[in-house]
Amino acid sequence: MKRFLLFLSIFVAGLLMASCGSSSPSEVTNSYYKALQKGDFEKALTYTTIEDEAEIKQEIEKMEGLEVKIPEFDIVSEEIAEDGTTAVVEVKYKFTSSFNSEPEESTNNVKLVKKDGKWKIKG
Repeated sequence: MKRFLLFLSIFVAGLLMASCGSSSPSEVTNSYYKALQKGDFEKALTYTTIEDEAEIKQEIEKMEGLEVKIPEFDIVSEEIAEDGTTAVVEVKYKFTSSFNSEPEESTNNVKLVKKDGKWKIKG
């Protein structure tokens, strides 16, 4: 019984580590846009390559100032470079901002880079 529990614990831990390290570019982009939808700009920026605290603060202030709302988005495609270190995810989304109250539709090609084994949106 103890062996079984040990095996089960190792198996579950392995699955958790594999799922954390193997996020796809689309999954990272999806998480980024979900955070934007919620207005959690600080969380959204954790999916980017931006690490400088001053730059993060500046980006959050910009986003809050524009009052951007993204009611819906859809991941259209994902293309990973042959070398596996860069990717582009096409996202189609609707948004409103302090400049427009009627939702507008747009498409964005989100560029990602693999950094320390994790996909990050180029900031």
